[in-house]
Amino acid sequence: MGHGTRERTWTEIERRIVCGEMAAGARLDEEELAGQLEVDTPVVREALCRLERDGFVRPEVGGAYAVAPLSEIEVREGYPVVILLEGLAVRSTPDFPPETIARLREINAAMADERSDAMAAATRDYEFHEELARHCANEQLLSTLRPLKRLMLRYEYHYMSAEDFVNRSVDQHEDIIQALESGDREAASALVEGNFRDSLPGILGQL
Repeated sequence: MGHGTRERTWTEIERRIVCGEMAAGARLDEEELAGQLEVDTPVVREALCRLERDGFVRPEVGGAYAVAPLSEIEVREGYPVVILLEGLAVRSTPDFPPETIARLREINAAMADERSDAMAAATRDYEFHEELARHCANEQLLSTLRPLKRLMLRYEYHYMSAEDFVNRSVDQHEDIIQALESGDREAASALVEGNFRDSLPGILGQL
């Protein structure tokens, strides 16, 4: 099996966990998943090992896997790290050129259009913050931030199920874009941190 097949398998299982198709605590049948995804069982096993490393699944007695439970502690511990790292990424990015600003605005407009679809809105939110952070050119920072952001996507999917929360995030994203357009990275960084900080009570409330 090629790299593309392995990547597709891992991505699809992660997607099912994030959107709740695979419920927290559910035991995973590797042969059944292999049949559904039309791949060999070892490919599923490899994907589950990767997802265990990223915190999406946990090992069970007998070598099986189950979907990791949603955890208030995970949110309370993970979000402050995300806030710190993404704020630092924005603050330390040398420049946000016009094409990056345009891309951020495009993603945010798509998020607004898809506000009634929680998975789509959460995915757009992830894309927005990925675009914000990726230009910092600090690979060590990004390699720490990205897996944690993927894990938090599970919680943000539930958060985005309320359109009011999506609208708030879209408005906050626009403020971030305007700060970047004016060249004020310090203000943009503070707004990014505030965007995450403001969502935390809503996420905890939904847990």
